[in-house]
Amino acid sequence: MEKIVIEVGPPPSSAAAAGWATRTIQSAIDYAANLGGGTVKLGEGVYALDGTLHLRSGVRLEGIPGRTVLQQGEERLSELACDADRHERQAAVLHPDRFEIGQTVTIRKAASSMLFGDTVAVIVGKEGQVLHLDRELHATVLMDEGGIATTQSPVVAAYDCADIELYGLTVQGNENNVTQAEGCRSAGIYLYGVALARIERCAVRAYKGDGISYQHCADIAVEECEAVGNAGKGVHPGSGTSRTRIVNSRFDGNGLDGIFLCWRVQDSVVEGCTAVGNGMSGLSIGHKDVRNVIRFNRFSDNRYYGIFFRNEKEPMSASYNRVEGNTLEDNGSDEMGYIGIRMRGYTHDVELVSNRISFAKAPPERTIGICLEPHTSSITLGDNKFAGCALRTHDHWEPGGRHE
Repeated sequence: MEKIVIEVGPPPSSAAAAGWATRTIQSAIDYAANLGGGTVKLGEGVYALDGTLHLRSGVRLEGIPGRTVLQQGEERLSELACDADRHERQAAVLHPDRFEIGQTVTIRKAASSMLFGDTVAVIVGKEGQVLHLDRELHATVLMDEGGIATTQSPVVAAYDCADIELYGLTVQGNENNVTQAEGCRSAGIYLYGVALARIERCAVRAYKGDGISYQHCADIAVEECEAVGNAGKGVHPGSGTSRTRIVNSRFDGNGLDGIFLCWRVQDSVVEGCTAVGNGMSGLSIGHKDVRNVIRFNRFSDNRYYGIFFRNEKEPMSASYNRVEGNTLEDNGSDEMGYIGIRMRGYTHDVELVSNRISFAKAPPERTIGICLEPHTSSITLGDNKFAGCALRTHDHWEPGGRHE
């Protein structure tokens, strides 16, 4: 069936460009959604945003790969003027003039995220110091604990919708922003409660948080994307996400893990990706992350491990997974040890086959190919290749380590 196509751009260069870009693109998305879906095409240029773009069901937001840039605006924040209580649909702030109706804000603590307790919401009205919000607060945020409202929120987001597409967009984070967003509620591209989505040939760079995060979702495809140089994780699926496919993508130079499979990521595939030079592991997998296939990826020069199976008790362990045909090079550090694949907890029934694990830069006496800690069991090792490994397999994260 033929659907509406709306073209937007090129963006203006005037001082009002940020307001123009956010309102114009969002209006086009909403109009297409009201007609049962369609495509919003953005032309070449830098679109200076002052808020979050919210996708709707049945809408494709399309740019030109490498040439359509969504530039995040400068962060504006204010301390709370009153405790923000769970289930309220408002928050009182000391500086309401810093926020406009229609903006997306995050209500949280200044010093550290409350994870799923953070609330990302749209301002639908103002009354004195009170910001009226389009949704209830997920948790109580206290003044005495440094509660704030901040515009550090997703650049592109989708909530409780289906059948959406993002194509050819570059999301450029604002490096001057001070608040680091947590991937449970925010990211450069963020989805929550979405079924059937495709993120293709998109890039997220220099966002103060995760590059791409999607929680409580199903059938999400991330293909030929980049999440590079972000302060958090590169890509972060979790919270019961099933049947995701992360393929032929690059997650390099991020502050935390390159690929982070959070809680209950199941029946999914990570294939043909790179995770290089990240501040933690190339790929981290843990709580009830089962029946996944991790194959033909490259995990190199990450500060923690190439692949890390987190420390989970049974029955929450990351079991029944297959790790096949990956290249793991020079992962580790003096603090974390030098390990290609580290498996902790009660992880069991995992296949590690046809992987190549090598070290050329690490102290040669400290290198371990695969670390199988004491409670792991039923781990199948087959046709793995090792180069520069003092120990191909070991039961402790250091060659000379002793268990307590």
